[in-house]
Amino acid sequence: MKAYLLALVAAAAATSAQAADTMAVPVPQAPAAYDWSGAYFGAEGGYGWLAGEVPNDLFTGTRTESADGGAAAVFAGYSHQLNNNVVVGINGEFGYNWNDNSYTVVSPYPFLNGQSVTFGTEWRASVEGSVGYAFDRLLVFASGGWTATRLQGSFSLTGRSYDEVMNGWTLGAGLDYAISENVFARLKASYSDYGSTDIISRATGLQGLPDSKLSQASLVAGIGFRF
Repeated sequence: MKAYLLALVAAAAATSAQAADTMAVPVPQAPAAYDWSGAYFGAEGGYGWLAGEVPNDLFTGTRTESADGGAAAVFAGYSHQLNNNVVVGINGEFGYNWNDNSYTVVSPYPFLNGQSVTFGTEWRASVEGSVGYAFDRLLVFASGGWTATRLQGSFSLTGRSYDEVMNGWTLGAGLDYAISENVFARLKASYSDYGSTDIISRATGLQGLPDSKLSQASLVAGIGFRF
């Protein structure tokens, strides 16, 4: 009898264990964090605010004239995500600005007063290093490096046109958001300082005029593809 009871208890325990195994619900695995490592390319567009510090009356002082307009570019780069979610990388851009402007010279000298100067930039390029922090699919970053643009314009008195490639530095900050495993959206603001030039002296043929300085701020949005 005792042996029979022990057999019943063992059978009941085995049945309970089998039922528990059958009813156990598998625990879902947490999705892996997004990895920003890899190469990418994309396109962006937005608006730029160009500021030219130009001679006030072609002889004395300077004043700021603006030339605002649309901007578009293509970009490509490579980034690497470290174990602490810091992301470092390098990014290159090449684009075009639509920002021509014209201003009238106000001068005490009759032959200069009322003359017009046009200026604006065409293509632009940059190579920047970047560092950021990844919040899973959101990457917050800052960037900085070399930039260049082509300045062009004309002076009505002499009828001369001019152009010059100006080099400088650029700083930026932005957000990347991974829409899918291979597609991300970008929002970026930047400031570029292209230095100074004696291009007004060369356009007018009058030596010793104040140098002109050129800078630009821009805000762009874009779409990128990782591979």
